[in-house]
Amino acid sequence: MALNRMPPPQHTTSPPSLLARVNWRAVGALAAKELSNREVHAPVVSTYRWWARRPHCVMGALLDAAVAQYGPELVVSDPFSGGGTVTFEAAKRGLKTYAQDLYPWPARGLAAALGTCDATELQAAADRVLAALAPHREGYRTADGHELSHVLRVRRSTCAHCSGKVFEFPHGLVSVTSRSLSDRGAFFGCRACGHLTRRTRGIKSFTCDGCDARWSVNNETAGCPHCSHDALCAEGWQAVLVQELAVVHSQLRAVLRPVAEGDPVALHPASGVHEALAAKIPTGKETKRLLDNGFAAWRDLYSSRQLEALTQGLKAVARLDCAPAVKDRLAFSLLGAAEMPALLSRWDRFNLKPFEGMANHRYAQTTFAVESNLLSPVGRGTIPRRLEAAAQALQWFIDSRKRPPKVATTVPGRRGRRKTDWDVLVTTGSSVKQALQTGSVNVVVTDPPYFDDVQYGELARLFHVWLKVYDPNVVVDESAEAVPNSTRGTSPADYEATIAACLAESRRTLKANGRLILTFHNKKMVAWRALAGAIATAGLKVTALAAVLAENQGDHCKRSVNAMLHDLVIECAPANTPLLPAPSLEFTPKSAAEKNLAAMGLALVDCVAARNSADLGAEYRAHLERLGVRKRLID
Repeated sequence: MALNRMPPPQHTTSPPSLLARVNWRAVGALAAKELSNREVHAPVVSTYRWWARRPHCVMGALLDAAVAQYGPELVVSDPFSGGGTVTFEAAKRGLKTYAQDLYPWPARGLAAALGTCDATELQAAADRVLAALAPHREGYRTADGHELSHVLRVRRSTCAHCSGKVFEFPHGLVSVTSRSLSDRGAFFGCRACGHLTRRTRGIKSFTCDGCDARWSVNNETAGCPHCSHDALCAEGWQAVLVQELAVVHSQLRAVLRPVAEGDPVALHPASGVHEALAAKIPTGKETKRLLDNGFAAWRDLYSSRQLEALTQGLKAVARLDCAPAVKDRLAFSLLGAAEMPALLSRWDRFNLKPFEGMANHRYAQTTFAVESNLLSPVGRGTIPRRLEAAAQALQWFIDSRKRPPKVATTVPGRRGRRKTDWDVLVTTGSSVKQALQTGSVNVVVTDPPYFDDVQYGELARLFHVWLKVYDPNVVVDESAEAVPNSTRGTSPADYEATIAACLAESRRTLKANGRLILTFHNKKMVAWRALAGAIATAGLKVTALAAVLAENQGDHCKRSVNAMLHDLVIECAPANTPLLPAPSLEFTPKSAAEKNLAAMGLALVDCVAARNSADLGAEYRAHLERLGVRKRLID
C-alpha cells in the first residue's frame, strides 16, 4: 500500500485505533528522560534483571489509550512479560492484568515485585539479613583495618612460544585515578611486567616504572610483548588495583589505589558450594563465550567471598520469620547481586564502576576483571544498595495505587478450577497456551523477542542457577523459546512458528472488539519477514502504526554502534473483525530512523494482508523511496 494512497483514519464504522489516542512526540520526549535514568523514573526496574525493557511511559500511554477506549474495567494481557513493564504500569492503574513468560526468573521476579508487603517489615527484615552477613565483610579488611569495596585483576598468561609472562591489560590506560575533574591522573599498565605506572591521563606514550619498557597508549596491542607471538596460555589473575572505603569530605567514598602488602586480594578456591553452582556450564551460543574463556562451572565465575556472601544471605532470608512476600523481595535483591561475578565484571575505567557480567546483553569476555565486595555499603550492584532499591521500588508502587493488587501465580494447563479472584495473574510457561478464557481480554500489549538479538534463555541461565539455590524445585525449559539459536537448532522458521502460535493464542483470548499491540525493532530483514509471517498466520490484520524512542544511546550495549533506538508500534485486530478501518499511520516520521520504521510498517501492512512475507524487502524499499530516504537501516 503506497503512503500517498493511505486515507486519513475513518472512525465512523469502528472505534478509533488505540495508537491514534497517543501523542507520540510527547511520549517520545518522556521516554528520552526516562531512559537517561530508569531507576529514578521507574524504581521497579531494579527489582530483577531482564533485558530490552521498554520505557514505562510508552506502555503507560498505550494503557491510558486503552482505558479511554474500553473503560477502566478492561482486562490487559502481556504474553511476553519479561521485564514486566506492561504489568507494572497496568497494576499502577488498577487494571486487571495477565502476565506470562516462558522462564521462571522473570515470572518469579515480577510476582515478587508486585507482592503485597509492609514497607516497615521489609526494612526490618533487610536489616536482619545485613546483620547476619556483617561478619563476612571481614574478608575484605586490610592489614590496617580498612575495608575494600573492589579488587581489580588482570589476567596473567604465559607465551607458548617464548615462555614469557604476559599481563593482558586490554587498554594502555587501565583506569583514571578518580572522577574528580581536577584530578588528571591515570594508571597505565605494562603488559611485560604487570606494573602500574601513574601518569597524566592525556599522554600518548609512557615508560613503565617497573621495567622501563616503552608503551604507546592508543595503539593497543595483543599477543606477547616479548616475542610478538599471539599464542597465550592463561594461568591466573593478578590483583593490581583496589578501591578502599574512606571518609572524604564527610562522605564514605571508594578511593582507588594500587595493591599494597597485606591487602586481602588472593583468589581462594571455593569449596562446599551448592550443587547448582558446581554444575558444568552448558554449551550454547552465548555460554560458549564463558567456556572459551576457561570457565567450566558456574562457581568458577565468582570469588569464594562472593559465593559465601550470596549463599549465606539466601540462608539468612530462609530463616526469617516474616511474610513470604517479604522473603521473596529480599531474595531477589540477593539473587540480583549474582550478576556481578568477580571474573566476569568489567571495569569502567573513566567512571570508576563495575559493569554487570551481562551488561551488553552478552556474557562478558574480559582480561581485566573487577571483584565487587557484595556487602560494601558503597558500590554499584552491592547487596545493601539492592536492598535499598527494593524498598524504594516498593514505596513507588505503594504510592501509585489506592490499594495493593491481589497477585496470583499459575502455570498454563494446570488441572482444576482456573483462578479468577486476582488483580494480576502471573503465569510461567510458553504462551502458546495461556491460562485465560476465550474472549476475556480487551487489549494485549507486548513486545515479543527481538529475533536473535538477545538470547534470553542463555543469559538467564546464571540467574536460574542461583534461583535453584533459593528454590531447588525450579524447572527451566529452554526448548520452547522463540529465539533462533544455532546451538539448539532453532531457525528463523522456528521463531516465526512459535511467535505465530503465541499470537494466535492471544487472538483467542481477545474480545470481539479487542486489539493486540506489538512493539518491535530489528536491523535484519529476516526478522521482519518472520514477524510478518507470524502476524498473518495468527489470523491478525495490522490496523495502525506508530514509532517511538525505546532505547538509550548511552547504554553500554548501544555505545559506538549504529544501534536502532526506536520501536515500531504495531496495532492489530483479528482479521475477521467486521468493518475494520483502513490501516493508518498515526505519527509523522521525521528522522531517518522513524522513516525507516514507517516504511517497514507500511510494508508489513501490505505483506500481512497479502499473506506473503517474501515480498517484504521490496515493499520496504519502495516505501522508503516514496518517503524520500536513501539510507536503509534494515537489510
